[in-house]
Amino acid sequence: MQDVAEMINRWKESQDESFRVVAFGSSNTELSWWSNGRHNWVDWLYINFRANIGRNVTVINQGIGGDTTQLLLNRIDRDVLSFGPSMVIVTIGGNDAAKGISLEQYKENLERICSIIQKNNALPVLQTYYCPIYEDGIEGFEKLFEGFVQANRDISKKLELPLIDQYSNFEPFYRRHKEDYKMIMRDWIHVNYLGNFLMGLNASKALGLPELEVPEDIQDDVNFLLGKM
Repeated sequence: MQDVAEMINRWKESQDESFRVVAFGSSNTELSWWSNGRHNWVDWLYINFRANIGRNVTVINQGIGGDTTQLLLNRIDRDVLSFGPSMVIVTIGGNDAAKGISLEQYKENLERICSIIQKNNALPVLQTYYCPIYEDGIEGFEKLFEGFVQANRDISKKLELPLIDQYSNFEPFYRRHKEDYKMIMRDWIHVNYLGNFLMGLNASKALGLPELEVPEDIQDDVNFLLGKM
């Protein structure tokens, strides 16, 4: 498996070169009005890259709400490959599960996405979702969704790809403290600004970046939430 921290360290040592990271996914990635003026996890990661690696790193948000693995495949040329990225963080699966896409089809599509990225000299990084509030969601969603989460882990291992396993951090919190967990959710399937900050923390750690600086206005909430995770 390629050492992501080593790769990013090379970027830091190559300030005369330009490196692009594409965040490729659906609504949990997308830059949109519903953030209410707050950063999402992609923004936090971008800030961390610029502050600690250099201005030679650009993070491009290519999330589109409602997308499935098939829709990512349909637009991968335009929205990913056209930028000549060095790294692509793929976060997808919620809409596949909601639309009843089979686990086998999901795996096939996700592996194909990773293969296309690799063939274009970029590193795919798979990322699992946080944990939805299952009891408020679609009947039968939990079992299928957890299968998709595991598929990301399995494909990461099979293809020797880096994995940002958000679910492993969020799911125990959800199971143990369901009322407190609602603090980080905008609705049953989307995180709010606090959840996005926690995702940024987890992604930064997984990629070997320093911890995020917590803004003063959310320090108390973040400290409380981290105590529950």
